[in-house]
Amino acid sequence: MASRQTYTRAIFRTHAHLADEAAGILVAGGALGCAVAGMKLPRAREDKTVALEAYFDAISTAELSRLKLTLEKAGMLADPARDSTGNGSVRRIVDPGWSTLWMKRFGPFRVGRRILIVPPWKRENQRGRTTIVVQPARAFGTGHHPTTAGALRAIESLVGARAPKSILDAGTGSGVLAIAAAMLGMRDGVECEIIAIDTDPTALENARLNARLNGVEKSIRFSSVPLASIHRHFDLIAANILSHTLIELAPHLKRLVAPGGRLVLGGFLADEASEVLNHYRSPLRCLSRKTHRGWTTAVMARAPR
Repeated sequence: MASRQTYTRAIFRTHAHLADEAAGILVAGGALGCAVAGMKLPRAREDKTVALEAYFDAISTAELSRLKLTLEKAGMLADPARDSTGNGSVRRIVDPGWSTLWMKRFGPFRVGRRILIVPPWKRENQRGRTTIVVQPARAFGTGHHPTTAGALRAIESLVGARAPKSILDAGTGSGVLAIAAAMLGMRDGVECEIIAIDTDPTALENARLNARLNGVEKSIRFSSVPLASIHRHFDLIAANILSHTLIELAPHLKRLVAPGGRLVLGGFLADEASEVLNHYRSPLRCLSRKTHRGWTTAVMARAPR
């Protein structure tokens, strides 16, 4: 008999209304998935704080501390000063059989005016919408999370209005942003060069799979090339990454925006927006800033020549 899979479970005490957002940060930081312990029945009185369980193949003490600090800085941890709350407590567990149950929760859903996201096991089409198949994996970005949905809506609007000739998806994750750009462009008859980069080989593997599922594998060039080594301009750049990474990458992302080009920024909380955007405001200007469920998506622009 084959041995059952084991995981590392870390528990974080979070404010109930921020549990989904905290889970997004943990998944972006390497968690395979998250669940609220002891979920109550509908209509039960909601607790103000919950135990959010995050599952990892493995996680080091340093990585765990970094994730805990990220959540704490974002104001998501309940009573972070007290160790008795259980924040960051870990134990090794054997898979109790829930590892595929999440598939039941991922059904087709609409984003923006023209996008329909579906899993491979439940494909469907809706009139007037472009269907994008996403195989969920460790890579962050099925479209469910507010940051990904916000970036998708921005890309939908910009591709339709501006017909960019070159697009860069920086930190592509599941590849959903690059795939959406490719499919929307095809639908509108726009010929466009699309490059999608990520330093995580697992993410790139998932992104390539998703591109194949949507028949756009020849329309997108996936690469692990570092952002710093790219020396050209793009009409449209999307960067749906966490705030500290966006701040780190600001000098590189700004120089890659073509004259008259646009930069979509996502992955940061509303109370982090001013700090993030301040690193981009010279020479770019903010065209729009929209917040959904506590997460902000901004579109920046470089002046034309």
